[in-house]
Amino acid sequence: MTNVLGFRFEKREHASRLWQTMLVLTAILVALLISGLLIVSTGADVGKAFAGLYGGAFGTPKAFIETLVKATPLILTGLAATIAFRGKVMNIGAEGQFLGGAITGYWAILKFSFLNPWLYLLVILFSAFVGGAICGVIPGLLKGYLKVDETIVTVMMNYLIVKILSYLMSGPWQAAGKFYKFSEEVPQSAYYNLIFPNTRLDYGFLVAIIATIIVYWLLQKTRLGFEIRSIGQNPVAARFKGINVSRTIIIIMIISGGVAGLGGIGEVIGIQHRLRMDISNGAGFTGIIIAMLAGLNPLAVLFVAIFMGGLLNGSNRMQIYSGVPTALVYAMQAIVLLSLLAFQVLAKYRIRRVAKGG
Repeated sequence: MTNVLGFRFEKREHASRLWQTMLVLTAILVALLISGLLIVSTGADVGKAFAGLYGGAFGTPKAFIETLVKATPLILTGLAATIAFRGKVMNIGAEGQFLGGAITGYWAILKFSFLNPWLYLLVILFSAFVGGAICGVIPGLLKGYLKVDETIVTVMMNYLIVKILSYLMSGPWQAAGKFYKFSEEVPQSAYYNLIFPNTRLDYGFLVAIIATIIVYWLLQKTRLGFEIRSIGQNPVAARFKGINVSRTIIIIMIISGGVAGLGGIGEVIGIQHRLRMDISNGAGFTGIIIAMLAGLNPLAVLFVAIFMGGLLNGSNRMQIYSGVPTALVYAMQAIVLLSLLAFQVLAKYRIRRVAKGG
C-alpha cells in the first residue's frame, strides 16, 4: 500500500475476468489513439493508414495467410520467452537461440541428406532444438549453479551467436561465388511442405501450433510445469517444497532455447531456403513483447503473435496507401506493450483517495 500525492494504491484480492478484459481493450484503444497521433505527426491521413494496415494484414484471405507466415516464428519465440518468464528466468537470448537453431539445423541439412524425407526432417528439427537448447543451457548453468545474472549472459550470448553466424556466412558456408553473406540453397527434400498451394504458409505453422499445445500442457498439466510456476511465484518457498531450483532453471533454459531454435530452422527450410545473416529479423526480441502482451499464457501467445504478424504484414500496404514509414510499426508495437503494461497495474491495484489524517 503506497501513498502518492494524496492517493493510495491498494492491492486487489481478486480481479474478475471481465475487469481484466475491459482493461486490455482499453489499453489497445489507448495505444491506437497514441499511434494515430504519431501518424498525424508524419502528415499522413490516419484513416487511410489504418485502413491500409488492416487491409494488408487481414483484409483478404491471401493477406491473412501471409500474416500467418509472418506470425509463425513469432509464435515460437513468444513461447520460448513465456516458458522462461513463467519461472522468473529473464531469458533475453531468444534472438541468439533462434540463430543457434538455424545454424545447427543447417548443419544437419548438410550432413544427413541421405535419409528418407520424413526422417531427414525430424533430424533437422531435432538438431535445431538442440542448437537452441545449447545456447540456452549455458546461461542456465551459470544462473543455476553460480548465480550469474541470466539477463546479462543471454544478451552477451546474442552477440556471440551473431559473430559465429557471421564467420560461417563469410567463409565455410558462404554460397560459392557470392559476395553477400548467405549460404547455398538447401535441397528441396529439406523443405517444409506447403499447407496451401501458391502461398508461403508451410508446415512450420503447424509446428508452431503443436508447440503451443505442448507448452500449455507442460506448464499447466505436468509436475515440471508446477515446479516452474512455483519458482516463478516464490523461489524460496519452492525450495522448502523440495523443488531443486537450480536443476529446474537449467531445464527451463533448455526448453526455452530449444523452442526458439525451432523458429530459426523454420525460416531456413520454410521461407528463405538458405541460411542468411538476417534470418531472424528481430523475431527473438519481438517474442519477448508477445509473451508480455499474452500475460505469459501459451494459448494467448498464439493470438498475440498473429496480431503482431498482422502489424508487420500490413505495414507495407499502409506505406503505399498513406506514405507512413514502415518503421512506425515497430513504434506501434512498443506503444501497445507499454499501454498494456500500464493497464495491468490497474488489474492488480485499485487507486483510492486518502482522506485527510487517513
